[in-house]
Amino acid sequence: MDYFELFQSEKVENAVELMGLDSSQYPYAMTKGDFEVLDKLKVAYYSGRETEEMCDILKEPTCLISNEIKRLFELYDRSLEYKGVQLFSTASENTTSPLYWVAGFPIIDCLHESSQKYGNGMLKELILDKKKIRGLNIFRVAGLLEHKVIVTLPVAESILRRRLYGIGLRRVKVV
Repeated sequence: MDYFELFQSEKVENAVELMGLDSSQYPYAMTKGDFEVLDKLKVAYYSGRETEEMCDILKEPTCLISNEIKRLFELYDRSLEYKGVQLFSTASENTTSPLYWVAGFPIIDCLHESSQKYGNGMLKELILDKKKIRGLNIFRVAGLLEHKVIVTLPVAESILRRRLYGIGLRRVKVV
């Protein structure tokens, strides 16, 4: 099975910046415990400037996915839980109010021993151990400083067919 890392594309230069989300409640490396204490729906704000890019995946303050990606993920894994973040613009002329989701991805200890890290603990090369993945379609890799969401080839193809904005996919080595 082929696996891909899902991330916010580097081509996005001016992703929407959220206001009103406490980074201590919505940390970059969300744990299962952090996720469980979140409200089912939270309101946050963004500036509504014309230059802001409304991406389908946001990486700050935590990984947030658009409603479209949530619906796609539900096709592949009905057991995933979600907590909503409803965005409202602070600019009165902008009436766009997108709904984003924090997903309670299963965090799997599937990092292969041949994966390489830099001296500061950041990942140099991600290699997954296929025996530890257990047939999951969508998951996060445990034991990393970075937030790595991994999807299978069918999920990646579904994402690409929908022409979502600001999405990056990178093939991951599996041993």
